[in-house]
Amino acid sequence: MMEHRIRLLATEGKKIYLDIEGEEGIYLYPGEIKKCGLKDGMLLSLEEIEKLRSTFAVPRAKKRALGILVRQDQTAGEIITKLKKSGNDSRSIQAAMDFLVESGYVDDLAYARDYLHSRRKRKSFRMIRQELMGKGISSDIIDLVFEEEGEQKREDLEEQVTRYARRFHQRDRASMDKVYAHFHRKGYDTGLVRDILREIWQD
Repeated sequence: MMEHRIRLLATEGKKIYLDIEGEEGIYLYPGEIKKCGLKDGMLLSLEEIEKLRSTFAVPRAKKRALGILVRQDQTAGEIITKLKKSGNDSRSIQAAMDFLVESGYVDDLAYARDYLHSRRKRKSFRMIRQELMGKGISSDIIDLVFEEEGEQKREDLEEQVTRYARRFHQRDRASMDKVYAHFHRKGYDTGLVRDILREIWQD
């Protein structure tokens, strides 16, 4: 049976990094290391290493992931990023994410749909798409959600255009261009903005 030499490396935090020759390491607390009788330089079998991971690292990653979700809904990508920052190894993170998905705690498709629906009257579809990408939602899921919704509707920005247009007392070409430019920077279709603006100012 192949064995792997371990090294116990101190970190800036309370955890000790269990560096494993030929395998991904694990972060453990000093009490856990003492409990298991681990010593710097000793040899462990792969079975022993995975038992350490499943006993200590995986449950810790699951607990941390659930703690993140208690405060606020997160995408899978956001949770993974936070788990990495908390010193969780990739195998424990994957086990935690599998648990969250199987339990229904994380659903990126549902998250993306809710995100779009809750923001469509305040932001352009282009901006919402960029924000979802920044949250780590896959491009396949994003494309599916926007395909379901189709084009952004007039009612999504009618209130915004109406409110912004009140700033301009002169209803001339220069004022219209400023309104167009404002919403163009936000990612809206200027043709849609033009139709709304013309109707508002005709009234």
